[in-house]
Amino acid sequence: MRRHGTLVNHAPSDCLSRLAAALTAVVLISPAARAAEKPPCEPVLLALWGDGRHDDTKALNAWFKGDRVVWGANGEPVGAAIAGRVFRLSSTVFVPSGTGRRLERFEMVWPARRERVSGGTIDAGNDHDMPATTTGIVKIGAGPDEGVPYKAPPTTPADQRSRRDCFVS
Repeated sequence: MRRHGTLVNHAPSDCLSRLAAALTAVVLISPAARAAEKPPCEPVLLALWGDGRHDDTKALNAWFKGDRVVWGANGEPVGAAIAGRVFRLSSTVFVPSGTGRRLERFEMVWPARRERVSGGTIDAGNDHDMPATTTGIVKIGAGPDEGVPYKAPPTTPADQRSRRDCFVS
């Protein structure tokens, strides 16, 4: 190999030593470089379907709490209001007050309990001291104490960062 007019001859072991040193440097630098990189978006772990086929219990509870949730069909963020959806549920849905969430013209179905709640509107409002309100709700198979407001501690969303949402595969 010629370098600046001088012939340089490297022994094979010298080349292997340099290669090993270079690979070691890359291995040691890579984790630090990856840790310093910031992703362009934050992973969203919960997808809300609202199609009546998928279990939406965790995602609907997170949404009512004020957490960021995306639509399962297209990955778009779910806004502060949802209208015209059917939610298949396996457990209780809690609606804390003061989160600004509003659900209109909906249906909640608990197949295992043979319960159905549909109707008008559930509005969490913006005041933590005032209970969520409901109007035009029809309950089938639900007990008398279901859907009744009760005092609970204020909730805060799990993630309040304002970065873009994205799916993680």
